[in-house]
Amino acid sequence: MSWKGSGSFRGAGPRGSESRTGGNGPQSLWEGGSAGGPPLLPLIIATCVIGVVALVLAIALSGLSRTASAPAAPAAQPTAAAQPTAAPAAQPTAAPAAGAAAIPTEAVGPALATGSGAAASLGSDGELLAFDQTSLSVPSGVVTLDFVNNSSAVQHNWVLVQGDATVAAAVNDAAQKQSSAARNAAAAVPPADTPGLLVGTPMVDPGASYSVTFETPGPGTYTFLCTFPGHYQAGMIGELVVN
Repeated sequence: MSWKGSGSFRGAGPRGSESRTGGNGPQSLWEGGSAGGPPLLPLIIATCVIGVVALVLAIALSGLSRTASAPAAPAAQPTAAAQPTAAPAAQPTAAPAAGAAAIPTEAVGPALATGSGAAASLGSDGELLAFDQTSLSVPSGVVTLDFVNNSSAVQHNWVLVQGDATVAAAVNDAAQKQSSAARNAAAAVPPADTPGLLVGTPMVDPGASYSVTFETPGPGTYTFLCTFPGHYQAGMIGELVVN
């Protein structure tokens, strides 16, 4: 009995040196498989890349899920409204000193009286710087004088003094100092404590009137004048005769 070697028998060799054979000869990892499939190494690399990308996406989606499920921060609680503070009470201001530069709106002088007395009336002479009467007679005692400014453009007032022309000039000078201090002709009224002053009205607007009640010092003749700047010097002066 004899043995014949098979033509398909190959001797054993190291595994590392084996090559895969196909119909056309040996094949490597860069070539198709035994059934003519795709190359193995690119397929392995592609599979790894896809796996890494899938892992990154899974981590990112997990982070978004945790963020969406995190509880919302509590809304800020409204703070209590600020309580309004009361404005400090206004402190009373000191009364202006005598002779302060201001525009008088009331009659001044030591002869002022309350109530009503013997009626008398006097006015300015139209647009002239003069009174419509240069002499006015009144009874002794309390008198209520109605002074009317008949001018359509200029203010006038009525001031009664006790004394001669020198006293009248001094009273007028005191009124001009007030006007200069206030820089306003309407302030040209002598201060209440001016020596020789009996009574004086504030400036009366054109077409208006002002009533003043005063007590005459006794029978005699007294000077009255207008102390608006320049009117006394222009001759707006007269005399009050007390019977």
